[in-house]
Amino acid sequence: MGIKGKMGWHLKIDKVSKTLFQATYRELMNNLMTQSSNVDEVNRAMQSIGFKVGETLLMDYADKIREHAGEFVEFANTLQLAYKVNSGQEFTSIWISDDQRVIKFTDANCPICAGVEITDMPGLQYCAILSGVFDAVMELRGFNAEAYQESCKALGDAVCTWILRLR
Repeated sequence: MGIKGKMGWHLKIDKVSKTLFQATYRELMNNLMTQSSNVDEVNRAMQSIGFKVGETLLMDYADKIREHAGEFVEFANTLQLAYKVNSGQEFTSIWISDDQRVIKFTDANCPICAGVEITDMPGLQYCAILSGVFDAVMELRGFNAEAYQESCKALGDAVCTWILRLR
């Protein structure tokens, strides 16, 4: 991140307590898990919530930055910056397929599921809210694509991974 990005991060971007965010997110997940009949229902609900969050974030980002990804593959850089702005950290790695139709984001230190350990809900996508955020950004920018969480540290995986794929 260059000087301009660092200044923007420190001066222009509102911050929220990581502990407050995590506690609120955990309670939301606990409510969904107790009220839902299965894991797929929880995953869909979180992705839907993430979509609504993504709409808000994109509008806020667009008002401040006024730069958008013109091609699908450019989401790699755009979403890396957005993740840094909103979480205070970068993705651990970003992979782009040779045909540029798939982008994979990996975070070994996911701030959403940090300290969470779930052993009794196979298939849960604890950080699915990010998939919804990605879906909103891609749809609002006119890309026919989908996002899903491939792995999650909260469920014992080594890293959290999200896949964005053009349809």
